[in-house]
Amino acid sequence: MERFRDSHGTEARVGGTVKYRHPLGGSMKDGLSSFDILAVTAELQALVGAFVDKVYQREDELIFKVNRPGAGRRELYARSGKWLFLREVPDKPESPPPFAATLRKHLDNARIERVQQHGFDRIVVLSFDRGTDLIFELFGKGNVVLVEGGTTLAAMRRVAFRDRTVAVGVPYGFPPAAADPLAMSADAFVASIVAASGAIVKVLASGMNLGGQYAEVVCALAGVEKTAHLADPSDERTRHLHATIVRFAREVRDSPNPEVVLHEGVPIDATPVALARYAAHERRSFRTFSEALAFYVDHAPAPAPAREDPTAKLRRRIEQQEGTLRQLRETIVQAGALAEFLYAHYAQFEELLGKAREGTVEPGGAVLAVDPERHRLRVAVADVAEIELDWTEDVNGNVQLQYGRRREAQEKLAKVEKALEASRRELGKAVKEAAKVAAKPRVKPTKAFWFEAYRWFLSSDGFLVIGGRDAKLNDAIVKKHLKDGDRYVHADLHGAPSCVVKGGSSAGDATLREACAFALGWSKAWSAGLASGSAFWVLPEQVSKQAESGQYVARGAWVIRGKRNYVHDIPVRAAVGEIEHEGHRKVMAGPVDALAARSTRYVVIGPGEGAREPFVRRLAAAFQVPVEEVSRVLPPGNVQVVEQVGIDA
Repeated sequence: MERFRDSHGTEARVGGTVKYRHPLGGSMKDGLSSFDILAVTAELQALVGAFVDKVYQREDELIFKVNRPGAGRRELYARSGKWLFLREVPDKPESPPPFAATLRKHLDNARIERVQQHGFDRIVVLSFDRGTDLIFELFGKGNVVLVEGGTTLAAMRRVAFRDRTVAVGVPYGFPPAAADPLAMSADAFVASIVAASGAIVKVLASGMNLGGQYAEVVCALAGVEKTAHLADPSDERTRHLHATIVRFAREVRDSPNPEVVLHEGVPIDATPVALARYAAHERRSFRTFSEALAFYVDHAPAPAPAREDPTAKLRRRIEQQEGTLRQLRETIVQAGALAEFLYAHYAQFEELLGKAREGTVEPGGAVLAVDPERHRLRVAVADVAEIELDWTEDVNGNVQLQYGRRREAQEKLAKVEKALEASRRELGKAVKEAAKVAAKPRVKPTKAFWFEAYRWFLSSDGFLVIGGRDAKLNDAIVKKHLKDGDRYVHADLHGAPSCVVKGGSSAGDATLREACAFALGWSKAWSAGLASGSAFWVLPEQVSKQAESGQYVARGAWVIRGKRNYVHDIPVRAAVGEIEHEGHRKVMAGPVDALAARSTRYVVIGPGEGAREPFVRRLAAAFQVPVEEVSRVLPPGNVQVVEQVGIDA
């Protein structure tokens, strides 16, 4: 993604790197822009007058449950640095971390009086009737800060930047204000654009805080070429751009038309209004922007960390070492020159040192500074910038101090030269290794589908089966995806994934048995090395989160009522192979029968002592996919190969 710098120095406001590339260029949406926040804050006005019931926190996520008299309960979801919108969040953690506990203490039953965007920045402020403000910083790593009387009462994270510190007990200060084109007059906007340099799209994205995507949108709406340089104050295109920004902001705020944009079935963007750039894409409309954002966050591909050039760290080290060498060489030359200068002006310096010992020297003229505690003078003489003299020594003593500086620098120089030589050798090896890697065919990930957020397989009869990867997703599987006509499947042991057979009411015994084998194989039975086990399936209406009186249902667990349809003596086995789905090649792992029906190249595996990672690498090479694609679909734990069909892995 192209990175745009803004006016806030070390606190980056624009950007984010994700795994899946946007079909129109750049990276996928990974947070809210200033225009997005304009739309969100318009929707959050529904919270004004509401009272805070409770605050929940899970890592960097916060959920605020509020109650507005006459309007009912609402929930505000926030993820630090990324998201803020209205949505209901299932499975809230009851035990609050310290930050959430502090928010509960100060905001319990507090009334929301105002919700506003701070300028045109990615900052939202909730003001309460108790004189407190809750500030959501939605840029960089983000933060959530509770402020009272201008002082920070609580912060999700303590941070220190070049121009401000966010910490408990410290006065809170907003980041330096970003440009706000909506608050500017046309003349002020023109002056700002003329004063900037570069392509207009970059000036708008960074200097005007629009972000890369909306800078391009505004240029297109105004009919201005995004690479244009608008340096002439009389150029009417600049005023037209300002009018376009104001008009577009009014549409976002007052006439939203929220959409999620999809590319080959995968969400790639959520926008508060329809954008012409997506006219040829599949789009799904939503009643509110919050609903669109919730759908996007739930279904968009997960972000992955950016990969750094493997030689970058070495190059930075070499650059630092070369800079140190330059400084040391300058010190060597300077110290020698100062020693010679002192000898050349022996009498003058001896007289000056004598006066300093008598205490009759004051700053002024050639004397730059006097330090009585250290017995030092800083002197500027002739063409020498500065000399520091110790008046407890005579001229000869001060000359020896300069020679000492030179010897010390020479010794350090030899060590740094040796280290630099070693770093350059290391870089040479790293460059050769990187070239070998670059010369290899680039392995591209296969097409991503929404169900890959979960464990999944396609049965021998073509039914999709999905399962949770952890307790959170076990809950999400049931709450979001278990519908009428589906079937719920679970292994007969604690810690197994909740699984759903989509359209399972039409599935035959083969699919239901495969789903049971899947639920067992991807449970703790695998890591425990069990040979076989049991699983069952039930109807959707038999699955509930409502516990019996006096009992508690843990996160990720469900209560099953009524008859369970068991499948016994299921071997703990799995297969992983290459299949085709909707015209796309995929690597799938699942029950052996499912792979045998859908693949001509697969490996049958079972629990064993074989190391997982080498096996994953061999399969990834055989299927020509990234290692992560294979690792992500396999059962948890080590493996042994039982059988290979059409493949030598």
